[in-house]
Amino acid sequence: MAMLERQKVIKGLEALRHAMSEHQCYVCSHEFIDAADEFGTNIIDDAIALLKEQEAQLVLSNRVCETEPFIYVRKGFCPKCHQVVEWYLNRAYCGFCGQAVKWDESD
Repeated sequence: MAMLERQKVIKGLEALRHAMSEHQCYVCSHEFIDAADEFGTNIIDDAIALLKEQEAQLVLSNRVCETEPFIYVRKGFCPKCHQVVEWYLNRAYCGFCGQAVKWDESD
């Protein structure tokens, strides 16, 4: 799921969660009947948390290291499991836990 789609789903779920807790949609003022179902709001809260957890996190301690003479490797640590990740192997995801990662491009 693309980042834009993920944000759209998160915002929609948050709006639905708010509407269910207030018994009324804050966008169109439509009243919900039996909408404050605790089971449904818990599912929405869990879905929002899962989507936010999947967002790419910045690699920790992003550095270029000399692994052998004149051979340099960009390395860092996964923000979730703290295992070593390497840019050429783990550009988008941690190879250990699957956390989506992003690399700081300011170096």
